Amino acid sequence: MKTRLKAMAAKFDALQMREKRMVAAAVLFGIVMGGYTFGVEPAQQRAAALRKQIAQQKTDMQTAQAQLAILKAQMRDPDAPNRQALAETRAKLAVADRALQEFDAKLVPPERVPQLLQSVLAHHRGLQLVSLQTLPPAPLLTPKTEEKTAAGAVRPTTPAASAEKGGNIHKHGLEIRMAGSYLDLLAYVEELERLPQKLLWGRMSLSTAAWPRSELTLTVYTLSLDPTWMIV
Repeated sequence: MKTRLKAMAAKFDALQMREKRMVAAAVLFGIVMGGYTFGVEPAQQRAAALRKQIAQQKTDMQTAQAQLAILKAQMRDPDAPNRQALAETRAKLAVADRALQEFDAKLVPPERVPQLLQSVLAHHRGLQLVSLQTLPPAPLLTPKTEEKTAAGAVRPTTPAASAEKGGNIHKHGLEIRMAGSYLDLLAYVEELERLPQKLLWGRMSLSTAAWPRSELTLTVYTLSLDPTWMIV
């Protein structure tokens, strides 16, 4: 080995200075490339693989944390969505109830309708009352036509029974017939329309048997939660 090294050294000494520099540069380049290939490059590859592994582990950890948060929320309050939906429904019902109460305050109560119609009629002495009769109360919401008994049999239900159980809204109607001149009848209707508490208008018909006497048939309504009939 020493003999071979000496021979190589002798050959190197025999080279010209320019050739010696080229050989030295080639040897140095080989040493550098060998060091990079067997030392630096594998270390860089291992570092890149390690960084990729760490990033994947972070992603997996974030996913696991999100799933854990969902599980904790479900375990803490599994009925939370149902309770929220119930609360929203109750809030909507409360708003509807307030609106109904405000509307109900603007309408004439059923028990006051007959007296109100007759008191307005008294202001128009040219009119004559022909008839005044109440109409059966009718629920605004369609009631169930049948229900099951405890034994499983099906039996029909009356509108009144269904309304009392379900809190229905009832339409109370009254029909009044008056006779008089057209202008007196028109003045009566206009006064009803100017009342602070309102009536809902139904059917209205005018007939003339012997001029100038006409007959007006007027049906008016009011609303109430009470299914009790008006008494004339």
